[in-house]
Amino acid sequence: MRCTIKLQAAALQHNYRVFQQLVGPQTQVVPVVKSNAYGHGLKQVYQALAEIHPGWFAVNYLEEAELLRSLGYRDAIMVVGPTRADQLPYAQQLEADIFLVEPKLLDAWLAMDSQHRPRAHIKFDTGMSRQGFLPEQVPHLLTKLKGRAEHLIGICSHFANVEDVLEQTYALQQLHSFEALVECFHTAGLQLMPHISASSSALLMQASRMALVRIGISTYGLWPSRTTQLSFVQSGGSRVELKPVLRWETEVAIVKEVRAGQFIGYGCTYKALRDMTIAVLPVGYYEGYPRLCSNRAHVLIQGQRCPVVGRICMNMMMVDISHLSSVAVETPVTLIGHDGNEHIDASQIGDWADTIHYEVLTQLNPGIPREVDSSC
Repeated sequence: MRCTIKLQAAALQHNYRVFQQLVGPQTQVVPVVKSNAYGHGLKQVYQALAEIHPGWFAVNYLEEAELLRSLGYRDAIMVVGPTRADQLPYAQQLEADIFLVEPKLLDAWLAMDSQHRPRAHIKFDTGMSRQGFLPEQVPHLLTKLKGRAEHLIGICSHFANVEDVLEQTYALQQLHSFEALVECFHTAGLQLMPHISASSSALLMQASRMALVRIGISTYGLWPSRTTQLSFVQSGGSRVELKPVLRWETEVAIVKEVRAGQFIGYGCTYKALRDMTIAVLPVGYYEGYPRLCSNRAHVLIQGQRCPVVGRICMNMMMVDISHLSSVAVETPVTLIGHDGNEHIDASQIGDWADTIHYEVLTQLNPGIPREVDSSC
């Protein structure tokens, strides 16, 4: 592919340390590296973070846990996505923690010889309506677990609405519900590690930090949302500097002249109103650049913004370079990152594509070469 993703190891390590300092020594920071490390490259992100020896990683699939083990990681892994009952021996083999989220899986886990069970965390649905047991199921669960809770080490939940609001009314309801659940298990003699917090709640809700915080998007130097960032500032939080990790680059493949009145691209969605010079870039929606950015986005060439003209194609896109004088084939192009005084980040691409930066990053084609800059 004629594009490259470059990662800054120092930025990854910086972001990890920012959260460890924020939450304090009694709380463990768990970098979430699911979905190819939010599109950054699981292998590359692991290798950058391994230098500072995180005690945990979180993944979505057992296959991701297997990759971490193959890379030499020997500490704790939690699998936050659904696990099938027939995968439990595989989880135990990988020494990966799984989430118990529904009765069939719990029964299969309890039916195993305790020596062959994977470690587990019991998850509760406190308002997300996705994974987990309901709070009213606690008495039944405690009865089933009585005397059979070997290798059950954690109790967890997940917030539904923190990053999109300025007031955490719903999240506080969830937190209070979760705290009551933790107390029920404590009273029953089960001393489990409680964890409910992800990036936004770790930043905004001190009481939510507990034993672990699962840090996803902010591991990669991005605020969960502009609302989260504003809420953090308004709350008087200590200064937090997150450093974006990813830079996405390509190059000019073709330079061509377009006459006034000509159409550019599929569907004839862009008509040149003047003579133009355009650059064809060897990147399209297959590589992960959203098609909805057609006629909306910009790229950076020679420190200048160049608008996307016409529809983004499967493997190509066209940009207006009429205002530049010396663009040639192989001239560097920045899709995400800084060039001179200009900057484009994943959030801006998300705005152009009517989506969020999470989706932009995780849709980056895994086949794009990832390079890690390990220099300080």
